[in-house]
Amino acid sequence: MPLGIVLRNERRLLAADRALAAVLGVFALLFAYALLNGMAWVGFQEETVASAREGNVERVEALEAELVDIENGGSPSSPFRDPRSASVLGGARGAHTAVLEPGPLTALAVGQSDLLPYYYDISIYTNESSLLQNGEIENPLNLLIGRFDLAFVVVYLMPLLILALGFNVLSGERERGTLALTLSQPVSARGVVAAKMAFRALVVVGLALGVSLLGVLVSGGFGAPGRVALWCAAVTAYALFWFTLAAWVNSLSRSSAWNATVLVGAWLLLVVVLPAGVNITAGLLHPLPSRVEMITVQREASNEAVNQRSELLARYLEDHPEMAGGVVAEEANRAALAWAATEAVNERLEEVTADYGERLADQQTLVRRYRFLSPALLAQEALLDAAGTGDARFARFQSQVREFSDEWRAFFVPAILAGEPMSAGVIPRLPAFDFRDEPTRAVAARAAFPLAALTGILLIVGFAAARRLRRITGPA
Repeated sequence: MPLGIVLRNERRLLAADRALAAVLGVFALLFAYALLNGMAWVGFQEETVASAREGNVERVEALEAELVDIENGGSPSSPFRDPRSASVLGGARGAHTAVLEPGPLTALAVGQSDLLPYYYDISIYTNESSLLQNGEIENPLNLLIGRFDLAFVVVYLMPLLILALGFNVLSGERERGTLALTLSQPVSARGVVAAKMAFRALVVVGLALGVSLLGVLVSGGFGAPGRVALWCAAVTAYALFWFTLAAWVNSLSRSSAWNATVLVGAWLLLVVVLPAGVNITAGLLHPLPSRVEMITVQREASNEAVNQRSELLARYLEDHPEMAGGVVAEEANRAALAWAATEAVNERLEEVTADYGERLADQQTLVRRYRFLSPALLAQEALLDAAGTGDARFARFQSQVREFSDEWRAFFVPAILAGEPMSAGVIPRLPAFDFRDEPTRAVAARAAFPLAALTGILLIVGFAAARRLRRITGPA
């Protein structure tokens, strides 16, 4: 078969090209380094999560032991840290750390897991400000640049490898004077380009998927086969888009230098300029409130609440009559007064953070609306969703943290208002956080649009390339 001869010839030519072999070797090292970097981050996260869970156990055991000792006639370690007080047991001393496990494929795509918090210390004093300001201490330059992970290599660097392999598949034949000889055989220009691109796609996609599956195997991600399939589909569709784009540029019958210039320009536009433009536009149209303003509001509300604690407590009990049974207005305990002030501060902060949340949602809506302009944005969204490191999983985590925070307060606030002492028997009944991850079908449903859009763009470009290649019957 003539096309079989073309494929065998391509294999020999590529194998004999030392520069090309060096480029493939460099990219193989980049893929491997990105995978190792992602696995190192997962290891750090897992250590942090394990440490947080051990801290929960140790904290509970220490509090239970102290309560038992007090019940047997002992004294608290400090009058200000007496665990018999509900405000102490439910406060910072008895706080429960809610954690988010690394995503199933976090080793492949760190995503925003180094920006968005994956653990929170929950107490009765947890509020919206706590949820927004909590985070890992990290070098800000690292956070700005982002982690060098497999998703970064696939989205930003893999297209350059594809363009280097495909910018001259037809123009090179023409410039070497071999195109007429090739087309004198029972093959078409379309068949020749398809065969050449197919062989190169096998090399590049095979490398990307091979390293990805190796990472999944090492990190134990095969427990989520649906996410693995989604990742492989996104990588394949994104790579094929760039191959079809290179085929279309070759079909224009221009020089190899012109092809290279156009394809590099397309990479800059689709991978760098458009995504940055969409993000900048979202920030300009929907700017987020200043964190300084949030802190100022918190301080002002705190000072005002301290001066009006008694009035606030009476108002709180009026709004929550079911909690008023153990509190006598004339003899309200200090913990109840403090809680009333805390609740007033929380209500004021919720007004500020609600505005923050609305503007952030508006930004995300705008980005999603125009993400189809850039195949890079579509691929990145699908990859992060597959890895479990996108916005959706973290939003789900924060939602469940808020629910748990409400549950924690509901457990302790009635005792605070009633002045009811805590005992060792309360410890086994303390609420515990358990994250409920979303099912794979929900992830697939959410990723269906970006994948479908990416596939649609791929088919449109491929159809245009096929039509133009059909017209080529010899050297231009």
